[in-house]
Parts: sequence; C-alpha cells; structure tokens
Amino acid sequence: MQVMSAEREPTTILVVDDSSSYRFLLSSLLKKWGYRVFEADQGEKALEVLQQQPIHMVISDWEMPVMDGLALCRAIRHRNATPYVYLILVTARHSVEDLTAGIEAGADDFLSKPVNASELQARLYAGQRILKLEANLALRNAKLVQAWQQMEADLQAAARLQHSLLPARNVSLQGFSIDWLFIPSAYVSGDMFQFFALPDHHIGFYCIDVAGHGVTAAMHSLAVGRQFMHGRTVENFLARTDDAGRAVITPPHEVVSLLNQRFCYENDDVQSYFTMIYGVINTLDGRGRLCQAGHPTPFIVHADGATTSIGEGGGPVGLFDTLSWEDCAFTLQPGECLCLYSDGISECENEESEQFGEARLRALLGDNHALPRAERFLQLELALLEWRNVQLDAVDPQNGVKYGNSNLNDDVSLLVIERTSSFVQQEEKP
Repeated sequence: MQVMSAEREPTTILVVDDSSSYRFLLSSLLKKWGYRVFEADQGEKALEVLQQQPIHMVISDWEMPVMDGLALCRAIRHRNATPYVYLILVTARHSVEDLTAGIEAGADDFLSKPVNASELQARLYAGQRILKLEANLALRNAKLVQAWQQMEADLQAAARLQHSLLPARNVSLQGFSIDWLFIPSAYVSGDMFQFFALPDHHIGFYCIDVAGHGVTAAMHSLAVGRQFMHGRTVENFLARTDDAGRAVITPPHEVVSLLNQRFCYENDDVQSYFTMIYGVINTLDGRGRLCQAGHPTPFIVHADGATTSIGEGGGPVGLFDTLSWEDCAFTLQPGECLCLYSDGISECENEESEQFGEARLRALLGDNHALPRAERFLQLELALLEWRNVQLDAVDPQNGVKYGNSNLNDDVSLLVIERTSSFVQQEEKP
C-alpha cells in the first residue's frame, strides 16, 4: 500500500486502545505500510495528542475504561476541528442498535475484532478517499469565501460611489430647502434623484426608479443620471438660450420624451426601463411643472398638514418609443413641501403581504409636518421597519436607524422640496 509521495506527507493515524499488545500490533502494521503513528492508552490522552499533533485518522477501541470509544468520538466531533478527522471504531459489537449509536456519536467506519489486515487496508483506503474529498471541499469553500469577500468589497465600494453621487443634504437654494431619505434594499440601489439650479431663477429636479435591484439597476440609474448631467453641461437640452439671449426652460414632458427615445431598445430581449419624475420650479413665485412617467404620484404637504396629489400618471421610460407624456402644473406656497417618493415606500409589505400604501405615507408626513425634517425622515424609517416587523438594535436621531441590509424588500427614496420663504431677486449693480 503506497501512502507516501513527494507532494504529500504520510497520513498520520492515532491508535487508541487500553491493551498495549493490541496497540503494538496495529501500530506495527500501520508503520510497515508507511503511516505515521501515534498511540494513546485511553480516551483522555487521545484528546491531548489531538491537541498537539496533526492527526488525520483515529482508530479507537470501543471498550475502554473512563472514556470509551463512543465518548471519544463525541468529544472529537464536539471540537469541530479542521481539517476533518476520520474515525474508525474497533468493536466486537455487531447489532444494528450499536452501529447506529456509533454513527450518531460521530464514527465514520467500524472494524470487527480481531482486526483482519486486509480489511484494515480496505478501510484505510476508504478513509483516505474521504479525507481527500474533505480537503478538496475545504479548498473550494475557502476559494468561494475569498471570492465572496472580494465581491462584498466591490459592492461596498460601489455603494460608496453611489452615495457620493447623491446630492448634498439639507441644501438651501433660492428660498427653497431640499433634503432626502435613501435606503437601499441591498448594497446599491436602482433609485436615483438629484436637483440643480437652472437659468432664469429655476430649479430642476428628478427621481428615478430602475426596474430590478442590485448592480444592474444601479448602473442603469447612473446612466440616466449622466444624461441629466450631459443635458446641463454639454447638450443643454434642459434649458437653452433663444435668439434674443433669453433663457428658455425645456418643458419636463419634452425632456422625458427625449430620454425615452434614447433608452428604448429595439432588442426585445432587453427589458430595462425606469419610472421617473422630472420637474422645474420658478423660485420667484413657486410655480412649477412636473412630468410623471410611471412613478408614484407626488404630493404637496400644505402648511396645515393637508396633502394634495400632483401628477398625470403616464407610462415608464424605455419601453415603447411611441409613448407620450404631459406636464402637470403646481404652485408651492411658503411653508409647503413637494414630496417625491419611490414605490419602495408605498409597496413595502408586512408579514401578511399588505402594502404600506400611499395613504399611510401621506398621513405620516402630514401629521409630522411641523417636526424638523430629519425627525420626519426618522419617523418614516421607523414606521417602515415596524411595518416589516424588524427588530431595531438602536436609534440615533442624527444618523438614523441601525440595521442590516435586506430588511426592506425594495429600495426606498424620498425627496422633499420645501419652499421656506419668498425669494427676492437682487438688483444687479451697474
């Protein structure tokens, strides 16, 4: 029997038996076959050897004082050591009940007394095959763990990048205050939102929710966001200057139609689309227009906490190049908020598959309209997690709720645009 090679050390076997003559017999055979052998006359000493030496296989007598072979098997399995140790019990017992007890204790195989040399060789061959399979499995598991750790690190980096592209928090802009809540269901999100200054005292804003989750949806949302950046800095399709040098703000429905043409695919196999809202607000008088394309209907929270829906519906962007949309006009008075949210809020499901719903969201934001905005966001976050029956570890009013990923079944985003005061245009100095 060949057990040694240039690439691998010999298999190490621990022989456990209270009979010195029987230990000598087994050890002599094993050494003759090229194994490295250790001995112990009782179970407790065997455990000490296992602590000190790299043992691959244990051949133990069942009947021993103090700690018998069955108890030794249990103790070895309780250690849960790696690499795996192959256990063979030597016994004169042959009943089904005894063999079942041995297997339940952790034994891998059995040898009958007196031990037959040929049978012993066959059991050792079988044990070595099992150990090789265990080693290969452990190696593959280690590679999988390493690959997962790399993927997790990459996803964390992608999440940091996505967060860096989100707008600043609690921004004041020409008499308006803008803030947001963002909770990805995984590391990265298909939700994206932004706001920006446009010419002639206007603010532009958008919210996007790409179909699907994870990296694919996040990359698609970044591509849409890049179109808006391109439209402000290169193509100027969000606003232009006419022949008289005056700024002309592009109607929101025209912007949505342009994006639809760019993101429609002729290939029927590609089903990548998104819902969105794009709008503009005149900061001088609070009048605005928005286009709703499949996104949940936004609403205004008035100074008294009442709410009013704003939107005309419309289909998602990127499905059909024949779709068209319309604008919806609104006016924000001082003290009023325009709230735009993703369906991760309204369609958040509890354990009975009941959705949180738009009515609960509107009631929550309306009832808490007098609270500071950070507190309003915290109350919404708590309400969603309570709806999901998530056990909260800690609540930090400054940083939000402490909990892991996947507590919510979809990405959550909320953009709140509040008119804080009447914006007064300053006269230009001569």
